[in-house]
Amino acid sequence: MKINLESIPGYSEMSAEDKIKALESFEYDDNSAEVERLKNAVSKANGEAADWKKKHNALLSEDEQKKQSEADEKAQLLAKLEQLEKENTISKYTAKYISLGYDKDLAADTAAAMQAGDMDKVFANGEKHKTAMEQRIKTELMNSTPKPGGSGKDGKPEETAEYKQAKMLGEQRAKNMKAAEDVLSKYTI
Repeated sequence: MKINLESIPGYSEMSAEDKIKALESFEYDDNSAEVERLKNAVSKANGEAADWKKKHNALLSEDEQKKQSEADEKAQLLAKLEQLEKENTISKYTAKYISLGYDKDLAADTAAAMQAGDMDKVFANGEKHKTAMEQRIKTELMNSTPKPGGSGKDGKPEETAEYKQAKMLGEQRAKNMKAAEDVLSKYTI
């Protein structure tokens, strides 16, 4: 409920501190008694309407009562038919969304939103599906990517001919470097 600032005398000329004090000390009118009176009046009117309907139905002839009963049954059947059509539409949409790769819960939620005409939710769920599909594709690609070749058992490289030759050349170079260092160390001061 908004406060009518015109009901506070001199509000527009007050300083900010005075306005805060005036608003803190403002008391609303207590309308709880009026609200309670109106609630009671509505309850009484509803009760009287129900009593009048009972009296009206008692006064109706047998044919009129039968027509009224048939009209009520028809209204119930139409409501049930509408509900079944709604559920059927949601079921069809759900199946279509699942066939597009949506997960079951997201497909059902999107189908219900589409049936209700909530296109904002349909597009938001489409974005969720797109993100999930991208993540799923990345995961599948990572899992299906072959590991680099040349790895043998226990994490050691496989001993191919090229590997053996490279290893031999490396060891030979290391020996030559060690011999050169030994010779140089004898001649340096």
